[in-house]
Amino acid sequence: MRDKKIPSLYPAVSFLVLVSLLGFLFSSFYNMDYHWDFSFLPQYLWDQETNRPGSILYGLWETLWISVVSIVMGSVLGFFIGLLLLTKEKFSRFAAVVYVDIFRNTPVLVQLYVAFFVVGTAIDLSARQAGVVTLSLFCSAYVAEIVRGTLANFEKGQIDAAKSLGFTPVQIAYHVVAPQALKRMLPPLVGQFVSLVKDSSLVSVIGIAELTKSASNIAAVTFRTLEVWFFVAVLYLCLNLVLSTFGRYLEHRLIR
Repeated sequence: MRDKKIPSLYPAVSFLVLVSLLGFLFSSFYNMDYHWDFSFLPQYLWDQETNRPGSILYGLWETLWISVVSIVMGSVLGFFIGLLLLTKEKFSRFAAVVYVDIFRNTPVLVQLYVAFFVVGTAIDLSARQAGVVTLSLFCSAYVAEIVRGTLANFEKGQIDAAKSLGFTPVQIAYHVVAPQALKRMLPPLVGQFVSLVKDSSLVSVIGIAELTKSASNIAAVTFRTLEVWFFVAVLYLCLNLVLSTFGRYLEHRLIR
């Protein structure tokens, strides 16, 4: 009897917690001694004088560009590093482990400073190039661990069964390993990509006019700090909701 009652309690508790949080948030905003004014934002979305996108839309585009390029480059590099983590060749595996440990265990902000002010000075990297390279390397370290963990725990019996049926290594990888591995890797990969979109805001420290940098400039000019950052938070929320929803869609497709 208890097992039947407990699940029915979950929706009630979840609803109560959600209502309490929303009530607390609404009360916090309502009791603020502050006059909200978002009327100045349209001019920063679209410049009527030049008939071109404003600094917010420009910064949003820069954030999208940096995030997409970093995700693609980081995923490709991370896949190959993940394979190196599984290789039996000791030196290659050791180099891959050192690489992953360095980029996973140091702050991405420090990596950005080193890439732009140290490495960038030596080989003449622009701020955008340094930002993309840093975020790509940072992302690849996490992708490599996701790939390694997924493939290391794959059931080897399925591979042996496929070999006994006469499958070639390419057929085994494409028809047996890839579909199941991708299904298992997709949730943590989407989580990492969402995190990378938020981490892209850190490239503002090296002078890239992405969304966060644009918001800082607008807040400094208008002195409407809360409105600017609240609107920027909504934009980041929308970006990551689209990415998360697309990830769940792919996951459901793979399950079917």
